[in-house]
Amino acid sequence: MTYRGFTVPNPALVIVGGGGHATSVYNVALSAGYEIAHFVDPARRATRLLDVEVVGAIEDIKAREQFHFCIAVGDNHRREVIRNDLSRLAPTPAFPALIHASAVISCGTTVGEGTVVMPGAIVGPNSSVGRFCILNTRCSIDHDGRMRDYSSLAPGATTGGRVQIGARTAVCIGAVIKHGVTLGEDCVLGAMSYLDRDLADRQLAYGTPARVVRPRSRGEPYLK
Repeated sequence: MTYRGFTVPNPALVIVGGGGHATSVYNVALSAGYEIAHFVDPARRATRLLDVEVVGAIEDIKAREQFHFCIAVGDNHRREVIRNDLSRLAPTPAFPALIHASAVISCGTTVGEGTVVMPGAIVGPNSSVGRFCILNTRCSIDHDGRMRDYSSLAPGATTGGRVQIGARTAVCIGAVIKHGVTLGEDCVLGAMSYLDRDLADRQLAYGTPARVVRPRSRGEPYLK
């Protein structure tokens, strides 16, 4: 594709989001060989972020079918909502997986569309990372791990082998999960926790060892 007068190896990318997570995604996208066309953030309309134009809505972008998209929103449930909204605006929007050059993706592993893998992240062999996941800086998922769609590992989070993380579940900064443990859907494991047992769907747990504090509802905010 020719963009801004020169040829780039990938179609230019539109980053949906304009906060701190979006700047991290920008860094990964550059490492993956993308030119950034626009950020999209209604709160920052008509400004610039990292010297890139911020538009208020996808509808403001001309010829948007020419671009690839990345949803740079940290909240897992909100990322799913935005993905569904974008599907109604464009019949077949392209959401490439963005993987930083310093990340390690081991043999036999798959990474789904729309997923972002940050610097220093490690995915062990024979693992499966779903669609629109976030693997943040220096996180690690060991062999035979499974991350379902829209789930996330925060910076420094670590799992043992054969760990399964449910859809939209968030593992917060520095948390550690014992090998073979399964987390259900829409769970949150608190920062610096150690989880050594399974979690049912929609649970908030934290501590060392982590214990369930209360149930959660799907879509309940957990990032501030």
